[in-house]
Amino acid sequence: QAFKFKGCLVIAMTKRKRKPQDEEQALHGPRQKRACFEDVGSKGHGGLPPYPEGFPRDAPKGDELNVMMQMDFHGKVHLVSRANEGNVDWTALEAATVLGFDTETRPVFQKSAPRNPPALLQLAVEAECWIFQLLPPVGVSDATFRRLQNLLESPTIVKAGVGMLDDYRDLGLFHMPSMSLACGVLDLQEIVKPYGLKSTGLRALAAMFLCRRIAKSQQTSDWGKAQLSQAQLWYAAVDAWAGWRLCGILRGLFDGSERWAPPRKLTITNALIAAQRRLH
Repeated sequence: QAFKFKGCLVIAMTKRKRKPQDEEQALHGPRQKRACFEDVGSKGHGGLPPYPEGFPRDAPKGDELNVMMQMDFHGKVHLVSRANEGNVDWTALEAATVLGFDTETRPVFQKSAPRNPPALLQLAVEAECWIFQLLPPVGVSDATFRRLQNLLESPTIVKAGVGMLDDYRDLGLFHMPSMSLACGVLDLQEIVKPYGLKSTGLRALAAMFLCRRIAKSQQTSDWGKAQLSQAQLWYAAVDAWAGWRLCGILRGLFDGSERWAPPRKLTITNALIAAQRRLH
């Protein structure tokens, strides 16, 4: 059972005597990960700047949302697989000060089914977005995973997005098992958290602060396909680029937000959760 405690995603677990790995997995299911922010921003929130004038506190819905212009990404999209990973411009990625960050995962439609591994990792700057395919047979090699892990762990590059704990947890669980500490992680929800907004998801933030509507048409599509459609690529790029764009806008509107919402360290640790099934 999962619950939140002081910014951490905590998975309840019972301490047991160590069992052989095969027996342990049969009883408890696969080893899991827990992601938790290690350091926190200022707890007092004293001296907050006023809420920016002219911006709504509630995310638009219905007709009000539908009449907004749809957010688009006009930059270059690089789809990276094992076949072309040698063409990645790592210099551009490693020189970035801020990377918009997101992942896409094949949806699970049954409550009791285990979650799927992330199928894509998207990283965006102002005019480029790299979409890395993670799953075999087309997924990137171990060498590329190591370079991606270095980016995600780097304290000099801000990774900006929404729901970062879950994304890092799943990347560590399924693709980067050696990743135990990541730095420069900025969950954009933390910037507006002191203002008590009701909706702070990526689409809500884009509507409130960018006056743009992020489409949901591809949200539940099959992200694990070897051949992704143009609509899927566009959707994935927009989600990551929105994180990059919102980072600049929110930091500008909420002056001094680094005091209460700085890029943070995130620890990823092992945990065991009981499988939600009976042995037959």
